[in-house]
Amino acid sequence: MRQHAIAVLQHSELYADKVKDMGGLIESPFQCTSCNTIVTFIDNDLLLGSKPHNRPSFVISYIREQKVKRIPVDGGSAINIIPKSTMNDLGIIVKKLSNRRTMIQGFNLEAQHAIGMIHIELIIGDLSTSSIFHVIDVKISYSLLLGRPWLHEHVIVTSTLH
Repeated sequence: MRQHAIAVLQHSELYADKVKDMGGLIESPFQCTSCNTIVTFIDNDLLLGSKPHNRPSFVISYIREQKVKRIPVDGGSAINIIPKSTMNDLGIIVKKLSNRRTMIQGFNLEAQHAIGMIHIELIIGDLSTSSIFHVIDVKISYSLLLGRPWLHEHVIVTSTLH
């Protein structure tokens, strides 16, 4: 899909008749100058059916050849987090953790100590990466949390709006 999108952006004149009229919002539906691509969204793109789109960004990763779902990408988090339950599910033993016990403060201003840190190799689509995660022993609704350290390391800009 990515290759097709790149081809369209590089040869927009071949695909101009395939794009819905944007009502003069932009001069050309595709703009590519050495593929510094401009992507334009319209208000209808913000809707989920008839309701406004207000969902978080989630990704799926492979860790130790196991598929891991429900990984939010959170630019508001100062650290990457893995719950102890996910670590156990992946077969990572506690002995692999560093002894560094960082104090983590959540949005409700309650603080808790991480039980350690660990380097984890992730595969997300074409991106193969290794990042440091703080391990916490709490029940949460996600498998991992990718925060600003992961986003900045990979020069990724997320847009939950789009």
